[in-house]
Amino acid sequence: MLLFIGCGSSNSSTNSSDCLFLNESLGCDGNCSTTPLKNDECGICDGDGSTCEGLWNVYYDVSVPIAGFQFEVNEGNIINASGGAATEAGLSVSNSPSTVLAFSFSGATIPPGTGTLISLEITGDSNSFCIKDLVLSNIGGDSIPAIIENCNTIKYSE
Repeated sequence: MLLFIGCGSSNSSTNSSDCLFLNESLGCDGNCSTTPLKNDECGICDGDGSTCEGLWNVYYDVSVPIAGFQFEVNEGNIINASGGAATEAGLSVSNSPSTVLAFSFSGATIPPGTGTLISLEITGDSNSFCIKDLVLSNIGGDSIPAIIENCNTIKYSE
């Protein structure tokens, strides 16, 4: 005769003490297991982190004023772009699901320095996000030489 003992019932449980074996613990799905399911960083049971919504910051490190910028994000979707030095400087910020554009109608600029350029409200796996196709411009509309470091930091390159 084979006797199988697992969780106290065949129904899902919410109490870890319902697990009868010492090496079992309660998973996020309410079932006891030696390898219980866990919530991903988005709070999804047994998820892979690809459905997270949250903020992803783009940083800057420049020694010249920025009058405008544009870039694309290679993964996920941009829901909104706001905050950071772009908003503080009064730049008009627009976004599509993959592109951010910021400039000033009044000639305002982001002063030289370092910090958060813009915060993006995003969906998708932020670990795979990277900005690309970057364009920075000065008050005259000329391109500012820059590189992208660590996928989310814009750095002035002389």
